[in-house]
Amino acid sequence: MTARRIAIPGRVVLIVYAAVLLISGSFDVARAANNPPPASSLPAEQLEKIRKEEKRLLEIRQDLMRQIAVNRKIERAIDKDRKFAEKLESKKMQQLIAIYEKMAPRTAASQINIMPRKLVTVLIAGMNPRKASRIMRYVDPATAVRITSDLATRPVSGEDLRRSP
Repeated sequence: MTARRIAIPGRVVLIVYAAVLLISGSFDVARAANNPPPASSLPAEQLEKIRKEEKRLLEIRQDLMRQIAVNRKIERAIDKDRKFAEKLESKKMQQLIAIYEKMAPRTAASQINIMPRKLVTVLIAGMNPRKASRIMRYVDPATAVRITSDLATRPVSGEDLRRSP
């Protein structure tokens, strides 16, 4: 009988050897990773540096937490102010819409002809459709086309749907 040589790659041998060591308990990876060297084996100055660094990091963390709390308070205040401003703006627009609805159609149309485009769109969109149509009869044709185009491309809001007949 002749001896046959089997070619085994080096990695396989290494993996098998590591597995044998782990199974036999000669090499405990978990124990080695979880047990840092005892504190007494570190020089005193390294321990002091580590303590100072931990203290500094803890102070930084506390400062960040305080800053986050302050920022959250500021954010809540800004949200509150923004909601109040939106409510106020909405109320102003409702009053302006009511004024233009009560005006004579020709007078309202003459003013709408020279108003900024965005304001006209919001104004007409907020009006009662019957009153808006009476005003639109007297609006300059080019302005009427522009208003109609703006209204058609404007996103529809829940408020628009509530007003529609």
